[in-house]
Amino acid sequence: MSALAVLLAAAPASAGPALGAPPAVMMPAENWEARTRLADSIIAPIREAAAAPRRVVEQQEGASRVQFSTSRQAGSLYMVFANPAGGGYPLDGAGTYIIKRSLDDGSFTQVKVFVQDGPGTYVRIFPDGDRTLMDAWLFGKPFQVGVVLPVTFDRVLTAPFASVIEWTSPVVDWSLLLGPEPGDADARVQAMVRTLASRLPSLRDMDDGAMDDAGKMVYIATGEPAGKGGFNCSGFAKWVADGLYAPLAGHPMEIGPLKSRDAGQSHAWAARYEEELDPWFGLDWSRGLARAVAQAQTGTAPSDEQIDVRDSDRLPYIRDVGYPVTDLEYLLYFLARRDPGTFYIGSVNAPSAAASEGTPVLRQHHHLVVLFPYFEATGRFQVTVLERNLKTSLPSLSRRYGTEYVHLVRVRSEGTFAPPKIE
Repeated sequence: MSALAVLLAAAPASAGPALGAPPAVMMPAENWEARTRLADSIIAPIREAAAAPRRVVEQQEGASRVQFSTSRQAGSLYMVFANPAGGGYPLDGAGTYIIKRSLDDGSFTQVKVFVQDGPGTYVRIFPDGDRTLMDAWLFGKPFQVGVVLPVTFDRVLTAPFASVIEWTSPVVDWSLLLGPEPGDADARVQAMVRTLASRLPSLRDMDDGAMDDAGKMVYIATGEPAGKGGFNCSGFAKWVADGLYAPLAGHPMEIGPLKSRDAGQSHAWAARYEEELDPWFGLDWSRGLARAVAQAQTGTAPSDEQIDVRDSDRLPYIRDVGYPVTDLEYLLYFLARRDPGTFYIGSVNAPSAAASEGTPVLRQHHHLVVLFPYFEATGRFQVTVLERNLKTSLPSLSRRYGTEYVHLVRVRSEGTFAPPKIE
């Protein structure tokens, strides 16, 4: 049985919502042939190993070419075997091996293998006395740690990565750690992103601006005409959602129902402060958008529980608050694996300052973002962030809202996507 067959057959079931049949996964290109051919340099005395020249090794199997290089940092020697991608040899590309040795005594301290493109998803294999252990990391968070490999550490230096998978498949969930092969749902989300990106330059920015059900630009608070107008973050999220809603309903959504105050009703102790602070506006608006699209798609209005992302088995959900902004990439990866073809409207929230003496500190849902997670044809995981007429990024969100939370609602992408034209 092949290593890939083993990992799909033996991968342990994850907790929480079922993922269904194990998906086809993207195996990193192998470079064991290059490591084997340069084995003498890998195990040479440390000064000789450090002097090994940079070179490109052509392989018969796996990656067509592998670049070997060395560097010294903080008392260690790093020997890098990088696979080609994007016209270069990225250090954090899928399949890159980095062998680390001590410059003091030449001992091997670890092998790091990137299992997906990007710096945060890798395995770290290291000697521990007579044992060989492995820690797996996914988007900067520990995935599975302390896994015992049934081989000596020196075997890892030149073994195929497929062998590492076979050795650990009884305990490591490789069907989640390796990226999936993208499907039609990923392509559909990516096409939506392209459509929206092409329209962004023509959008205008305006506080309290949105499009009403007649396709006219208005002020959200009053419904009064706003001339040429523009969008704030709430109006922009509505325009995106209208891209799915309007082709089904024949017109954009009405604004009135989106402004209804529903979230605060679950917090009776705070109802008296809604008029003063309106702390749940963003949460109510985002749920209203997701609910309207789902009803247009299915004929049935879903409950908050059905549209909220409350069921992550990786991060704890806080009622009407959601998840830390800094954990979005990790969270969205699992959501994209489980529910391909879904995008998310996020309501960023943080504790608000007291409006007056004696007023409690509430969570203010003050900003809306639209998040599109998908897997590219290469298997690389991407999250496109659109907010208030701009394309930004997860790092940008973390810089601006790194101590805050974001509540997510899900929107299925099936159907015609045609954001309304703006006159």
